Amino acid sequence: MGDFQKIRDFVSRTSWPHSVEVIKEHPAGGFYKELYEGKIGVRILSYGAEIRVVVPETPDFYKIYLPLRGAGKVKVEGEYIDAPSVIVGPQERSDMWWSVDHELLIIQVPSTLVERTLADYLGDPPKQAPRFRPAINCDSAFSGVLTMLSLVSADGRLPFMASPLAGHHFEQFLLHTLLDSQPHDYSPILGEPDAAFGPAALRRAQIYCEEHADECISLRDIAAAARVSVRTLQHVFRNHLQTTPLAYLRQVRLAHAHADLVRIAQTGARTTVTEVAMRWGFTHLGRFAMLYRQTYGRSPSSTLYGSR
Repeated sequence: MGDFQKIRDFVSRTSWPHSVEVIKEHPAGGFYKELYEGKIGVRILSYGAEIRVVVPETPDFYKIYLPLRGAGKVKVEGEYIDAPSVIVGPQERSDMWWSVDHELLIIQVPSTLVERTLADYLGDPPKQAPRFRPAINCDSAFSGVLTMLSLVSADGRLPFMASPLAGHHFEQFLLHTLLDSQPHDYSPILGEPDAAFGPAALRRAQIYCEEHADECISLRDIAAAARVSVRTLQHVFRNHLQTTPLAYLRQVRLAHAHADLVRIAQTGARTTVTEVAMRWGFTHLGRFAMLYRQTYGRSPSSTLYGSR
């Protein structure tokens, strides 16, 4: 796809409305490649011309621009952004100039995904989509993610497309790195977990772990039961118990397994160590035996069968 007008029409249909002013066309033409298309889109674009692009606003997306080749200038809300990579958020107007030989890596992230991920941190949905600082610093963790994408996209396709599960993990990695490392208007809140909720939240989390130890529960489930954000939950466990929520859950499950082994040894029931371990979520028997010995000073089999 080398014709400028075809590329412009294609991008407008598949991505976002924008106006393009052609200053000088490139004799080699342009191109458009989809590198990854899941809930998040990653693509490489070259219009095949020196251009000025005006995007009135992107109502439901964040757009991240990383020049792979050529030069450019970007304004967000009328202000020039002096950075190699730029993020433009929902409702933000952008005005860009790109040189005739430009080639851009563009990431399109739905605002609903960012808000949902932010809600996991806050414990509640944010009142509005976060507004990020447009300039992405070269030394930030998120800039590292962009660099990684630019390197692995050399063959025109990202490896994450091969597996839906791999794609999901890639998207989660990108979202969490974006919220953790790129400054936004919720950053001060995320950096200061509220200690006032500590004791009550800790107790709610402990009760939930006790009552649901035999179920497949996640860190998010524990935080929801404690009525705090994931980050606050981790802070509370670290400050009060010097451990993590999932490590605490593992100890609860280990205690239940120990109680089962003792009871089985007393009653003579026909149950194996493997069955007890699996019942309480320990699928790696060697690791279960090691944790058990560290906690109770003997092996699970010696608890079940005595000194034999």
